[in-house]
Amino acid sequence: MPGPTTLTPPTIPTTLPRVVAVAVAVLLALVGTGCATVDAGLPAQARPLAATAASSPPATGVPAPPATGVPAPAGSGGGCGDPQASLRPPAVPPAPGAMPAGTFLAAIQQRGYLRAAVLADVPPFGSINAFNGQFEGFDVDLANRIGRAIFGTDGHVRFRATTYAERIPVLLRGDVDIVVATMTTNCERRRQIDFSTVYWYETQRILVPLDSPTRSLDDLGGQPVCTAAGTTTVDTLRRASSHPVVRTVPNIADCLVLLQSGQVAAISTTSAVLAGMAAQDPRVHLVGPGLSNEPDAIGVARGHPELTRFVNGVLADVLRDGTWAAMVQRWLPALRPPPAAPVPRYTDGG
Repeated sequence: MPGPTTLTPPTIPTTLPRVVAVAVAVLLALVGTGCATVDAGLPAQARPLAATAASSPPATGVPAPPATGVPAPAGSGGGCGDPQASLRPPAVPPAPGAMPAGTFLAAIQQRGYLRAAVLADVPPFGSINAFNGQFEGFDVDLANRIGRAIFGTDGHVRFRATTYAERIPVLLRGDVDIVVATMTTNCERRRQIDFSTVYWYETQRILVPLDSPTRSLDDLGGQPVCTAAGTTTVDTLRRASSHPVVRTVPNIADCLVLLQSGQVAAISTTSAVLAGMAAQDPRVHLVGPGLSNEPDAIGVARGHPELTRFVNGVLADVLRDGTWAAMVQRWLPALRPPPAAPVPRYTDGG
């Protein structure tokens, strides 16, 4: 399994923060609506999903409801087996535009679009382009690749902006078909939803101002540290022996605003996301060792094993044909050395 990757943010002109501040304001305005509202030039089946009243995030601290009537996957009780293993892809995948009759894949094809939840404020994985209002990023590219494998052409994915805390609830409610949003696969989450194989290995770190004396999480005892609600980062911070004061926000971009205004002492989330923040604002930097390993996978609602297998087949192609490496170069060029591609781990189910 690949280990933590060292990220070195590129040198950014000092004029960038003002430009970024405008872009962030646009992004936050769009995210506040629940999803992107700009869809000019998109075919009907590719326009963003409108958030419904039922799509409001649950109250803080209220656990997501269990999936009704769908048994947990084999081995999910107790330790759940290997949380990074997922259903083996079909030996012969269905051809684009020819999904097997009677399957959930066929229902998606008949609907005319794949519904995918992605993050809207977490470059380089998922964000809304401030100039054209469209979703972009590493996770967005993966969702588009899955849509292309189902339909044979691009333009058949409807994206719904989600927060970290909403990722599982939108699947449980049936609002979306898949969630591609840097979601760590673990046993607790696998009791509620299915996961694909791992497509990205990450590690949690901290981000502080350049003039901060902080060099690691050990230096943040009693100080406010910001992260997004509904993430495994929250648990890691709460277990820290230094006892930082955990401050959660719906969207991780809000943490950078709080850090810049001096309301928190640090931000903690995955390294690549923090490196994106450091690229936006050269007055901050990453410090300290990795705090936890975070294997990211695509979330799929339980009860649709054929969709999980199909997604795993697409991911296997992406890893094998050079697409994954090209995506890393496009969205995370500052990673030196480039990370090794994940090696899929499969189970035949039970």
